[in-house]
Amino acid sequence: MRRLSLARHPGGLPDAFLLAFDANESDDAHFSRFGIACPPSIARSVPKRRAEYLAGRRAAVAALAEAGVSVADLAIEPSRAPAWPAGFTGSITHAARIAAAVALRDGAVRGVGIDIERVVSAGALDAIVQSVVDTDERLELDGLARGLGLPMALTIAFSAKESFYKATAATVGRIFEFGALKIIRAQGGTGTIEAETAEPLAPGLPAGMRFRLGFSLLDDASAITSCVWMR
Repeated sequence: MRRLSLARHPGGLPDAFLLAFDANESDDAHFSRFGIACPPSIARSVPKRRAEYLAGRRAAVAALAEAGVSVADLAIEPSRAPAWPAGFTGSITHAARIAAAVALRDGAVRGVGIDIERVVSAGALDAIVQSVVDTDERLELDGLARGLGLPMALTIAFSAKESFYKATAATVGRIFEFGALKIIRAQGGTGTIEAETAEPLAPGLPAGMRFRLGFSLLDDASAITSCVWMR
C-alpha cells in the first residue's frame, strides 16, 4: 500500500491510500487474513468484485488510522455506501485493479468523494459526450483536451461528476443524473474544475451552488478526481 498525495486538490485533503489488488485475492482466506468481513452481497459477486471490495476496505482502514481512529472494518450502509465511524467521513474508489480511500474528520466537511477512472476508449467517447457533458461543457473542456487529449479530458469530466455524487449522495438521498452538476471551467495548470449545481438537489444544495473539484493523473491512462463539500 502506498500514499497518494492530494495536496494539489482543493479542500485540504489528506493523502489517499492506494492499493493494487489481484482478482485472485478474493477467497475467504484473504478476507480472514486482513480481518475484513465479506457481506453476503459481496460473497455472491464475481472474484474481481470481491477482490476490489477487500482492497477498498483495507485502504479505508489505513486512511482512518491516519485520520486518528482505529477500526478493523467498515460495514455497508443500506444505501451500499461505507459506514464511516462517527465523527469521520471518507470515500473509497476502485478501478483497473487499483483501490484507494481517503478519510478525514468531518468537522468542517459535509461530504467527500474521490474517484479513479481509466481513460475512456475511443468507442465510448460518443456515449460520454451524450450522457455526461452538454455542448457548453464540451467547449469548456477544449483547453484540457488540447493538453491531455479528448479521451482523458472527458474521463476527467466523468470522474469529477462521480466524485461530486459520492460527496453529496448521503444528503441528497436519491440517484441524480450527470446533468445535475455543470462544469464551468477546467484548468489543467492547477488541476481544478469549477462547477455548479444545475438544479436543486437538497435543502443544502440549491441550484447555482459552486464547487471546486480537483484532478490529477495517476499515469498516462488513469486519473483521480476529488470533491470536498464544506459546511
